[in-house]
Amino acid sequence: RGVPSPSPSPSTPLLSPSPSASSIATLYNPSFQLLSTSGVCRTDDKNKGNFDELWGKSYPECHDMCLFSRGCTGFEYTVKGKASRCKLFKGPILSTLPVGGASCYKKASKTELGPHKKRL
Repeated sequence: RGVPSPSPSPSTPLLSPSPSASSIATLYNPSFQLLSTSGVCRTDDKNKGNFDELWGKSYPECHDMCLFSRGCTGFEYTVKGKASRCKLFKGPILSTLPVGGASCYKKASKTELGPHKKRL
């Protein structure tokens, strides 16, 4: 008949800062390689009809639309003020062009993913 010990107090989980859009691709899914945090994607045909352009999409929506689309080779995500733009590329992304507010992500190849991963 001892004195009851006090019950432990619940621990409060530490909140980590939310990741920036530029680091989400790596954290969210390793299937994309960040090419530029401050630049737009460029292809061999100088972007003449080589992409689908969608407005008002969130970063995760843009990411997932490219990830689950067989023909998507990468995406560009831009936020200006309250407007957001998602470009889903259909051809190889070869370079970037410096433009503030835009990020360019290239879909990883099968060899970059490794033997245990599968590219859609």
